Amino acid sequence: MSDTRTRILDLANQLTQSRGFNGFSYLDLAAEIGIKNSSIHYHFKAKSDLALAMVDRHRETTAESFARLDHDIDDPRERLLSVVRYFEADLRDGKICLCGMMAAELQSVSEEVRRELALYFRKFQDWLSKQLSEMGYSDPPRAALQFLSALEGSLLLARLQGDVTVVGQALDGFVNG
Repeated sequence: MSDTRTRILDLANQLTQSRGFNGFSYLDLAAEIGIKNSSIHYHFKAKSDLALAMVDRHRETTAESFARLDHDIDDPRERLLSVVRYFEADLRDGKICLCGMMAAELQSVSEEVRRELALYFRKFQDWLSKQLSEMGYSDPPRAALQFLSALEGSLLLARLQGDVTVVGQALDGFVNG
């Protein structure tokens, strides 16, 4: 991936996580990076192409992160706690889940991006289900759906209230239950 393309994706991720996908334009990206608007269009003809690239890259890096957690941490509770800490750290930096933010703006993204978002959340839920199964939950897929729902909802509430601890409180029953 070219350096300019990577810089565009990195900044678009940051802006999406802090402002929302509709909260910035190609002009904003160009000004921040210090390139011409046409340079962004060279890499991403339309904003929908940028959105698709962002979600694809995020899904891949998330899968790699989950694989690392599975490899490096033996205890599934500790793996879940690592996920909670990750999202809390993002909140401290003024960011919220990239795919959660884009899902909130679902009506303004392409059908292809919607499918990729659904795939991201399905893969996330599958990974959570595996962790919860190892922890002895009787219905891991249902518990994974509840965890993911509590996570995404608590991120919104924590951001609104300016209180990162909301996330840990919402997920405490899963991690320590």
